[in-house]
Amino acid sequence: MATRLIALDLDGTALSDHRSITGRTRSAVSDARKNGILVVPATGRSYRDIPAEVLDITEFSYFLTSNGANILDGRSRTSMYTDLIPWRQSVEILRLLEEYDVQPSVHLNGSSTNLKTADPRIVARYGSTDYFLRSSVDNLADYIAAEKTDVEKIFAILFAPSEKAALTARLTSRCPLTVSASGPDNIELNSPTASKGHGLAVLCQALNISPEETAVIGDSINDISMFRFAGRRIAMGNAEPCIMELSQHVTDTCDKDGAALAIERLIQQEW
Repeated sequence: MATRLIALDLDGTALSDHRSITGRTRSAVSDARKNGILVVPATGRSYRDIPAEVLDITEFSYFLTSNGANILDGRSRTSMYTDLIPWRQSVEILRLLEEYDVQPSVHLNGSSTNLKTADPRIVARYGSTDYFLRSSVDNLADYIAAEKTDVEKIFAILFAPSEKAALTARLTSRCPLTVSASGPDNIELNSPTASKGHGLAVLCQALNISPEETAVIGDSINDISMFRFAGRRIAMGNAEPCIMELSQHVTDTCDKDGAALAIERLIQQEW
C-alpha cells in the first residue's frame, strides 16, 4: 500500500542542529506533494515557534503542533482541532513546578509564553535568552489564572535532570497528563488525550487515510506515539534508542539530510 501521508518531526529530524531546513529536504517535500503524498510537520513547538522558513513552505497543508494539542490548516493558519489542559489544572501544575529547579513555559493560542527573567544557565546551555524572552510574564501561574485560558502544552527545562522521574510521578499523581520529552533535560506536559500520535490519528481520520498509508520520521521520545500509530516508521540516525527499537528503517542523521533521504525512499516506495 503506497504512502499517502508522512508525519515529519522538526527538531532533530527535518531541522539540522543549526535549526535550519536544507534545500534537499525542501525539494523532497515538494517532490512528495507532486507524487500525491502529504508531508505534515509534527512538532512539540507551538505554531508561532516554528521557523519562518518552514512556515513558508507552501506544500505544507497542515501543521501538527504542541505535541498534537493544536492542529492547524496550512493555508488559513487557523486551528482545526485542539486538545487542551484546562486552565485551573495548568495553574496547579505551574505552582508545583515552582518548587523545582526548572525553567517553565506554556503554549497557548498558538504561541509560547515564558518567564520574564530567564535563568542565566539558559545562556550557558543555549547561547542566548532571546527565545525565552520573546513573550514573557512575571509569573506563569498568575498569568494563566488571570487570563483563564486553557493551555496547549507546559514545557520545562530541567536543571537537575536526575529529578525528572520524581517530578513526573508527582505531577501524574496530581492530575492525568500525557508526559513526554524532546530531550533528556526537559519535560513536556499535555492533556491526557493529547499526543503527536493521537493528533496524527485525528488528522488521518479527517483525510480518510489509514495507518497503513501513513509514515512517520522522527528521533525523540515525544515521537513514540506516532511510531505506534503509523504503518511505516523511520528513525533518524541520531534518534533515541526507544525510537530505534520501534522503527522499521533507520535513515541518516539530521545534519546529513536524513529526513530528505527518508522522504525520497518513501516516494520511490523503497520503504
